[in-house]
Amino acid sequence: MENKEEIYEIAILGRVTWNLHSLNNEGTVGNVTEPRTIVLADGTQTDGISGEMLKHMHAENMWKLEKNKSNFCEACKQLKPERADENKNVRGQDSPKNAVKEALNCELCDIHGFLVQRPTVARTSLIEFGWALGIPQIFRDIHTHARHSVQEQFLQIEEEKDIGNWENEKCSKKGCETKPEESKLYKVKNKWYCEEHLPIKTGQMIYHNPTRSGIYAIISVFQPWKIGLNNVSFNYEVNDIQRKSRYQLALKAYQAMFMRPEGAMTATRLPHIENFEGIIVVSKTNSPVPVISPLKDDYKDQIKKIKIAINVGENIDILEFNSVSQFIEKIKILLEKRPYKVEFKKE
Repeated sequence: MENKEEIYEIAILGRVTWNLHSLNNEGTVGNVTEPRTIVLADGTQTDGISGEMLKHMHAENMWKLEKNKSNFCEACKQLKPERADENKNVRGQDSPKNAVKEALNCELCDIHGFLVQRPTVARTSLIEFGWALGIPQIFRDIHTHARHSVQEQFLQIEEEKDIGNWENEKCSKKGCETKPEESKLYKVKNKWYCEEHLPIKTGQMIYHNPTRSGIYAIISVFQPWKIGLNNVSFNYEVNDIQRKSRYQLALKAYQAMFMRPEGAMTATRLPHIENFEGIIVVSKTNSPVPVISPLKDDYKDQIKKIKIAINVGENIDILEFNSVSQFIEKIKILLEKRPYKVEFKKE
């Protein structure tokens, strides 16, 4: 029998432990990649993973989990960030209302939002992420790596002089301070070089990449009541079956992203996932879910107190989890429910 209980909003609040990852970085200067650094309200500096990165992870998992890619527009089939703005059928509409109606045929545009330039209209994302913030501190390090060519080889050495017996020769490298008693001297192409500055034919490149390990505060909000909703006409443009399917797809993407996060540098820095614990806050009527940052040690207790204070008719549920597997199980409970539907008066 179908579970007819409706879900208005969902908040995921928790602490995730990721070891030796580099999921999000500030950028690269020269050959050094710098990790993100965030300053909190009290002036504390900590590590961070941007909401943009987390949202991208969720969107990509939605794309992966949808077997029928025809449920996406042409841009979203290729995971293009323009989404509806690159959809000719959307841009060809004569009004913002019709543009949104056309765009909502795409599951990813519906759930993750879009901005169309002409006709000018925007629809906000139903999935929201804050920064993932390190608590209370994150262990960070910069590691040195070298890319080597299989063709690496020394140039031909024409002559060499032993340590301490350079005679009147010296290293031709400008600024070299190597002393005769510290190195041999080699002659290559009629020039002398110490061991440190001996030229080689190589494809070698030295670079420096970061790794971080620690516990991160995670906050995210999902608004199922808006699935399929035209924010110009305030009509639902997709049927109830499609709305539930999109609701389930979004929840499954949450499961996937915390089972195995896919961000920057996962080819060589796939995170060692140690734990994920927290609460899922569920609103069953038209009332926003409360959000308290897991930066606070008592965030769970505060949410429970808010529930007691405002919970008229058991409108808010709290699902607590202490591991990744429990998080998957709690989301599975929500998969059996359906998205809330607002009843609008028709003229």
